[in-house]
Amino acid sequence: MFSISNRGLITGRTLLGYFLLASNIAVEKWLLESYNLYEINFTTAALFMILTALQELLKRGSLQRIKPVSWKILLLISLFTLGAWHCFLSALSGLSVFEFGAMSLLSPVVMAALAMVILRERPSPWIWPAIGLGMAGGWLMVNVEWQGWSSGYYHAFMLGALLFSSLRWITVKYAGESVPASAMIFWEPIMVLLVMGSIIDLAGLWNKMTPMLFSSAVLLFLSRQCLVRSYQAPVTSATSISALIYTKVGWTLLFGYWFWGSLPEPLEWLGVLLIILSSWLIVFRVTPSTRLGSVD
Repeated sequence: MFSISNRGLITGRTLLGYFLLASNIAVEKWLLESYNLYEINFTTAALFMILTALQELLKRGSLQRIKPVSWKILLLISLFTLGAWHCFLSALSGLSVFEFGAMSLLSPVVMAALAMVILRERPSPWIWPAIGLGMAGGWLMVNVEWQGWSSGYYHAFMLGALLFSSLRWITVKYAGESVPASAMIFWEPIMVLLVMGSIIDLAGLWNKMTPMLFSSAVLLFLSRQCLVRSYQAPVTSATSISALIYTKVGWTLLFGYWFWGSLPEPLEWLGVLLIILSSWLIVFRVTPSTRLGSVD
């Protein structure tokens, strides 16, 4: 059992991570109008490594904590990240924000299933009504603006992104604190850097660097700082951390109002209330009683 202050810290850090992730999605959707996904992924990967190294130098005066501790774990994380980032931007390039949001609602379900099989997690029974409320709330919010499904090609990419992303976080949870968070974040995009860099070089796709391209990478970097540490915490489960992603849909709604003047409909407000209730269940009912099964 851990104290309320620790639980509040982990929850707040997770919510901040998903807010930053929602901000990154909004920026990347705009960037895809001017840049190809290879450039965005390559730039993000390069800045991930640079910013992590700078952070360690400023904080500790050395790069000791980013040295590879377990190549097997770091390679798996990097490979899953390559698949997740490529599929994610491929889906975002062809789906509307609302379609993208609708399919994102499957993320905690995929995570819960994989966590029970791979990590042998035994989540509290409260996790299922919490996930159900979150899915219902998110669906109400995106369904107001629903304009029909586009090509199934992009939906296949989105399903791939959800799978690879879940496998990445499962690996992070499995490794726990045995691998420093700084090392995970530094080495996570190495495969993206190598593969996307090779494609850009061979195809001659590179455009000039812009502040918006830089800001997208910084937002994702800061989000990862929050989420990696939340997943690493031994007192949390991968399922409960993943389920808080429903708050990201709420931020998407707010961004729509702030930047495009889109006022929420009554059903969207109902969706917000359901998401708040879902998050409350996760924080005050799921998290305190969650225990992890043994992992051989």
